[in-house]
Amino acid sequence: MKFLSQMNKFSRRRLKNAAITIAVIAMLAVVVSWMDRSLLHSSFLTGYVLIGSLFLLAAFGMRKRLPMISGIGSAAFWMQMHIYVGLGSFAVFAMHVAFRIPDGILESILAMLYFVVFFSGIYGIYVTRTIPRKLTSVGEEVIFERIPAFKRKLARRAQTLVIEACESTPVLANFYVNRLSRFFECRRGLAYMVMPNGRTRRNLIAEIEELDRFLADKDRRISRELAIMVRKKDDLDYHTAMQGRLKLWLFVHIAITYSLLIFSVVHGVLAHAFGGGLS
Repeated sequence: MKFLSQMNKFSRRRLKNAAITIAVIAMLAVVVSWMDRSLLHSSFLTGYVLIGSLFLLAAFGMRKRLPMISGIGSAAFWMQMHIYVGLGSFAVFAMHVAFRIPDGILESILAMLYFVVFFSGIYGIYVTRTIPRKLTSVGEEVIFERIPAFKRKLARRAQTLVIEACESTPVLANFYVNRLSRFFECRRGLAYMVMPNGRTRRNLIAEIEELDRFLADKDRRISRELAIMVRKKDDLDYHTAMQGRLKLWLFVHIAITYSLLIFSVVHGVLAHAFGGGLS
């Protein structure tokens, strides 16, 4: 019942925020339409709203670093505002360019930067909703910066186990050199980082299990521990790929956002200078 109540509350909040966003855009569209019929410069109004929206969106990233805004609203409030202001900005942008493709150099650069920011934001909504659930499904939470240390610890432990097994049989040592050393000691390839999967993990564990018929009881214990460590290493690789995806997305999104802000300010100054706004 508590879960259903939370879901209903979330749905109501989402509908309310969407309704507010649509209402604001509709009012702006009415004002723009009136200004166009009155031969007024509606592009200045939409430009002010658009650049104001961009600064408001950028404030979400600076919230923790700026004391004057850190106490305004909760993190959830800022997140919701960031999402719906970002989505609403697309309609403002369309009105600002009069629903046409920009043809000037600066305007084209601005449009390109805006689309990168907007669609990377859409992608960000998706990954921030799905990746945490995927990481939860593979086990305990792991801090990204500590993953390399965990991997080195696993590699050292695997080497210790193999050396211990050498006292009775070289089977595990040969298998480690031929199949496991690279897995434990090297980074996964680009293909895995782009589309992580458990194919290598399944193959290695199956091969370890096939070795059991050549091993004594003591060595089978070591092989089973190696199989567990393969699973742990694969989980860490999965965390690396998915958390790295989040960090890369955030870096690109923020960097392009600030570039867009700079070009927008330059565009605004030039528009006022050559459009009569500074006279």
